[in-house]
Amino acid sequence: MTITGANAHPHLGAGARRSGVDRPARSQLVSVAWFAGLSLGLAALAFAVGTPAPLLPFILAIGPLVIALVIAWREGDGAVGTLLHSLTIRPADRRWYLVLLLPVAWSLATVAVAVGLGEPSAGLFTSLFPAVLIIPIVVLLPAFAEELAWRGFALPRLMSAMSPLQAALVLAVPWALLHVFLFVPGQFNGTLSVWPMLVSIVSYSIVLTWVYVGTGGSVLMTALLHAGLNGVAPVMAGVDQDQAWIIRNLLAAGIAIAVVALGGLRRRTVTAV
Repeated sequence: MTITGANAHPHLGAGARRSGVDRPARSQLVSVAWFAGLSLGLAALAFAVGTPAPLLPFILAIGPLVIALVIAWREGDGAVGTLLHSLTIRPADRRWYLVLLLPVAWSLATVAVAVGLGEPSAGLFTSLFPAVLIIPIVVLLPAFAEELAWRGFALPRLMSAMSPLQAALVLAVPWALLHVFLFVPGQFNGTLSVWPMLVSIVSYSIVLTWVYVGTGGSVLMTALLHAGLNGVAPVMAGVDQDQAWIIRNLLAAGIAIAVVALGGLRRRTVTAV
């Protein structure tokens, strides 16, 4: 079933119930504002109290999910159930599963570009195992938590008042600010440049919104893609870290630009599954 109009959302279908995303657009935007503000406040608090660097990424992933669930609970009308249901939605068009191969192609392209720019090709994949089997499992929980909060909760509420592309760009702002805390010296990514992260967050937001809209609101698909984008880091481990960090995020920007240029976010309709 295809739902049209500015207030359309991807969770309606047989036996659908009223939820938080059926409310007036202004009310939904207020919910997103509270969500973003509280998430950033939590991040600032966790950073200020000296949360250990290895633990901070998990707080920044799981904290916004807890906030989203609380706001959805306060909205009532089955909003929590609708949010959790987005984890069970699978794309009707099986071709969408091919997007899960994107992280592998992206990481290999990063390595290829690095080699083309002069990176030695010997020993590029010597440290691939067992990290390539372990890291994807480690990033699954944060990826699912982030996607349920940012795509499952915030995105459809923003889309009640704006196009998918506009919603993706607006959502990228607080999502990027949240990640800045991880790039402070001494933190998880403290040795890396900040600007490629900003590029990547905007790019990821566009690509994940494209997948969310195209798959009928499937947080399952966006979470698996998100986990894949983080989980393929071992593939690029043989390349100079700073160089790989820049190349990978510029390539991500190229993918996002292609999605927009090819009309991936042009429509305002979401196909319910």
